[in-house]
Amino acid sequence: MNGFLNLEKEKVIEKTDDSVSLEFSVPCSSYYFDGHFPAFPILPAVAQMEIVVRFASRYLGTGLVLFEIRRIKFSTLVLPETALLLKLSKKDTAVTFTISSVDGKTTYSTGTVVTGNL
Repeated sequence: MNGFLNLEKEKVIEKTDDSVSLEFSVPCSSYYFDGHFPAFPILPAVAQMEIVVRFASRYLGTGLVLFEIRRIKFSTLVLPETALLLKLSKKDTAVTFTISSVDGKTTYSTGTVVTGNL
């Protein structure tokens, strides 16, 4: 288990200086699902943003502060234990991301954010 993100099975698939692709899942015991929603838990948008920012910081050296969301789209609900593929690409301080199913058939969210340090 990955402590600060409360994720499981994090696996780097491909890594360059400006991009990374990794697989992971969010266990049903994750605090991300607390109260969101008890009868039908889904991964909140704010949790998806935290995952993007933290993995971008870890693998691409960006900051942990989210300064701007340039565009974002949440297409499909993310349920607990779903195997996810996260693709991150950095250009300057902008990070473009896609969260999809591992097979690429389902896109959960996409967007571009600007990160940095205070």
